[in-house]
Amino acid sequence: MSEDINEFVTILSPGLDVSVDRLREIIRANRDTIIRTVTQRGVLVFRGFTGIDSKTFNRLILDDLAFISNNAFNLKNVPGFMASWLRKYSESLVGGDYRRYLDRNTVRLGPAADSVQGPHTEGGVCSEKSRFIALCCLEPAEHLGETGICDFSDIWNKLPPAQKERYQTASNLYAYTTRRRIHWFDRLMLRYSPYTVSTLLSGKAELALPPCPFVVKHPETNQLCIQPWAFAKNTNGSVQRMAQATFQKRGPLTKDCTAEELNMNWRLCDSNGEIIKWDEKDHDEFFQLIFENAYLMQWEKGDVAIVDNVKCGHWRMNGKQGDRKIIQIQANHFNADDHRP
Repeated sequence: MSEDINEFVTILSPGLDVSVDRLREIIRANRDTIIRTVTQRGVLVFRGFTGIDSKTFNRLILDDLAFISNNAFNLKNVPGFMASWLRKYSESLVGGDYRRYLDRNTVRLGPAADSVQGPHTEGGVCSEKSRFIALCCLEPAEHLGETGICDFSDIWNKLPPAQKERYQTASNLYAYTTRRRIHWFDRLMLRYSPYTVSTLLSGKAELALPPCPFVVKHPETNQLCIQPWAFAKNTNGSVQRMAQATFQKRGPLTKDCTAEELNMNWRLCDSNGEIIKWDEKDHDEFFQLIFENAYLMQWEKGDVAIVDNVKCGHWRMNGKQGDRKIIQIQANHFNADDHRP
């Protein structure tokens, strides 16, 4: 049974508990239809199938759906223990949301807390990222802890004309300031990264990433979609304020600790590289629009969600972690630079 929950989320459920083996059969027999549904709608959730664990989830996505793993933080496809070490090392250098890799493809997402994350596409800090993400709920949170999801093509359509004109050809500029002074080992590691490194008088460094599009044209529908990666310290206050104003019944919200610790600055520039207006008022209006048009995915044990990582953005809502365990696979290569408007 298939049900369109809203304008961009579809839930497919057998109506009673059915083994994951049956889900594998469904995916193999309907692969093209499933992918077409995701690209047209945005999110497809399989619910009510039993016996799903991390290994089965891996087979569902990479074997049955025939996606190709494309993790933005493990592009070298190193083993899970090495990917976890690299993620932990990067956290020591610039901060961040340390995630543990269960294998080279599958990562366990960070815990729910008293904050709401900034809306983002996965890996959207760079032009090259994954085309799709797949999520699996092995255990839901004790209380709340949903995933917020929004149709970024709808957000583009709802922007005022003046902002559309300003943003359509804009690029994101992301730059980190390291948490500590950098040493010879850091310099060696950074040689293999996409960062441009500038040493500061303090001995710390500014790590700047190449510009990436703020708006792209969807490869299948040609819809324009915004592409934020809102883990910046300079926008974190707006995220917290607008989340508090929009989700008033969720209790007091704190600032997202990941964005606070990353010490990343997010600016916008035009096609000539000139910085364009992107101030606190713009931030507030931007995040308010996203949050007001969000769907909060209330996870159930065994849920598998396939998300169009260009059309839809997501973020973690606040809640009590409990035994919450949500895992993710990023899949299929996408280069946003090839899809500028």
